Amino acid sequence: MTAPGRIAQVVPDIPTFAVDDGFSYSIPPDMNVEVGTIVRVPLGGRRVRGHVVGLRTGETASLKPINAVSSAFPIFHTRLLETLRWLATHYVAPLSVLLSKAAPPNLPRPVRIPSLHPIAAQLPSPLPDLSKALAEGSHARPHYLLTRWPHSEPIAALAAPVLQAQRSVVAVVSTVAEVEALATELEERFPGRVLRGYTALAAGKLTAEWTRASTQPGLLIVGTREAALWPVTGLALMVVVEEGRRAMKEKQTPTIHVREVARRRAAVERHGLVFLGAVPTTELLAAGIPISRTGGTRIWPLVEVVDRTEEPPGAGFVSSRALAAIRGTVDKNRRALVFTHRRGFAPAFRCSVCRVVRQCQVCEARADRSDRCVRCSAPLGDCVECGGKRFEPLGAGVERLGVDLERSFEVGEVGSSAPVWLGTERDLAGAHQVDLAVVVDADGLIHAPHYRAAEDALRILSRVAGMVGRGGGRRCLIQTGLPNDPVIVALRHGDPLKFLEREIEKRAESRLPPSGEVIVVELDTDGEADDDLRGLGGQGVEIFGPASRDGRFHWLIQGRDLRRVRVGLRRVVHEWRERGIRVRIDVDPLQL
Repeated sequence: MTAPGRIAQVVPDIPTFAVDDGFSYSIPPDMNVEVGTIVRVPLGGRRVRGHVVGLRTGETASLKPINAVSSAFPIFHTRLLETLRWLATHYVAPLSVLLSKAAPPNLPRPVRIPSLHPIAAQLPSPLPDLSKALAEGSHARPHYLLTRWPHSEPIAALAAPVLQAQRSVVAVVSTVAEVEALATELEERFPGRVLRGYTALAAGKLTAEWTRASTQPGLLIVGTREAALWPVTGLALMVVVEEGRRAMKEKQTPTIHVREVARRRAAVERHGLVFLGAVPTTELLAAGIPISRTGGTRIWPLVEVVDRTEEPPGAGFVSSRALAAIRGTVDKNRRALVFTHRRGFAPAFRCSVCRVVRQCQVCEARADRSDRCVRCSAPLGDCVECGGKRFEPLGAGVERLGVDLERSFEVGEVGSSAPVWLGTERDLAGAHQVDLAVVVDADGLIHAPHYRAAEDALRILSRVAGMVGRGGGRRCLIQTGLPNDPVIVALRHGDPLKFLEREIEKRAESRLPPSGEVIVVELDTDGEADDDLRGLGGQGVEIFGPASRDGRFHWLIQGRDLRRVRVGLRRVVHEWRERGIRVRIDVDPLQL
C-alpha cells in the first residue's frame, strides 16, 4: 500500500460556474504549493491556469499532477478565500472570477523590501479606543466617522497608531484623482510607507505595489475599490471614504460593492473597519454601526437656500441672487463653483405658473415634458399644484449653463485657472476648496427617477457644500423650488441622520434596500427565461417583468431575503450562458 500523497484542490481560471468546486490534482514531491498559489494544471487536453483553494492528503495514484507553479507566493490566504467565496455567492458570479480579483495584473515576483521610517508625531486619533485596540492586535467593531472633506487628517490620525505598531492600513476612495491627492498628502506624514492601488497604474508598477503590500507589514495602501481585495499582510485597519458614492460599486457583473467587501473581510479577518464621510448610506445606518463625529455639530458648512418659486416667470437658470454672488466673488479674485447635476442641455421641468417642479405623483420621480413617468409609466397630466399646463426647463446641463455664464464671466472646467468653475459630480474629484459654490438645480437631483434619489442628492449636495472653505465671505447657495423638502431641511441643519432614518422607514413600506433585497436580471432574449426565473420564486419573493429596454429584457426580483434565489440563479445563469445568452446580474442595484 502506497503512502498517502499531497493533494491540491484547484479552481481553473475559467469564468464558468461549472468549475466552482475545483478539481483534485496531486502535488509533486518537490513542489511548494499553498492555498492561493497560482498553478498550471492539465484540463481537457490542455494546460490552464488555476488557483489552489484547498490542500489535503490522500491517495494520488488516479490523479493528474500539477504541471507547474506560476506565482512566487500566494495571491490570497485562507481567510480572504472565505470572503471571496461569500462574494461569489452573494453576487451570483463564478468563483474563479472573484479569485482573479485578488491578483495583480502580472504574476507576482519577489521585490526589494526597503526599511521603514519611524512614524513622526501625529494628531490624536478621532477614535482613540479603536486605534489603541488595533495597535495592540485586538478586534474592534466597525465604526462610522461623520467628517467633512478633506479626509487626509482623520485618515492619518487613525492610521498612525496602527503603522507605529508595524501593522498595515488600507484606505479606499472612489477615483484615481482622489487616490493621487490623498496619497500625496499622506506621503508627507508617512514617508516611504504609502502605496497606490488602482488599475490605471502601469501593470509592472501595480504588481510591484501589490507585492510589497502582500509581503511587508507597516504600510498604508491608498486605492480605488480594487484595493479592498488585496491580500495585505498585517492588515489591521481598512478605511472606506464616502462608501455611498456610485464609483464604490462595479457596473459590470459581478456588481461588487466596496461596502460589502469591507464588512465581510472585517468580520472574517477581524481587522478594524472605519467608514468616513458626511452622509452614511441607509444600509450602514440600518445595520446599527456606531456613528461618531469630528468637530462641532454641523457636518458641512452653512448653506443658503434660494427659493426659485419667489422669482418672476422667465427667470434664467441662475438666479439674480446667485449671479450677484458670483460677481462679488470674481471681483475679489476668489473662485466660484457652479454645480449642475447633469451634462448636456437636457433640463428638469417646472410649472410656468406656480414654479413647482413637475414630478410623478405615484413614485415621486422627476418628470420631463412627456405624458408619462420615465420610471413607473404612470400618467403625469397637468400641474398638481395649480392645474397649469405649461412647463419650463429648470436646471440646464453644463453645456447650456456654459453658454449663459460665459456672457458675463470667464468660465472653465473644474481645476482650471478660470475664476468660475462649471461642473457636475464627476468633476468634484479633482477640485479643491472654493470661496463660493452655487447649486443650480437641487430639485433635479432630489427627484431623479430612482429610489435612492433623495439619499444620493443629500450626499452630493453635502459634498458641494463641504468644498466651501472656512472664513468670512465664503458661501454655498442652493437653488430649489422645494425649500421645505426633507433633503433641503437636512442640508440647512447640517446633519443627515434624521433624514436617513426617515428614508429607512419609507423604504420599509416598499421592501426596498436596506429593508429588503433586490436583484436585477438582464438578458438579450426573453425566450424561456421568464419561466426559469419564476421557478426560483417562493414565499416572500416577488418577480417583476420582463420589461424591454434598448433591445434587452429586464426582470426585477425582490424580497426580504434572497439567499435561496441567489443559489438557484447560479444554476439558471449557467444554463443560459451555455446556450450563448448574454446575461447581466445586478445585485443590490443603485437604480431601478
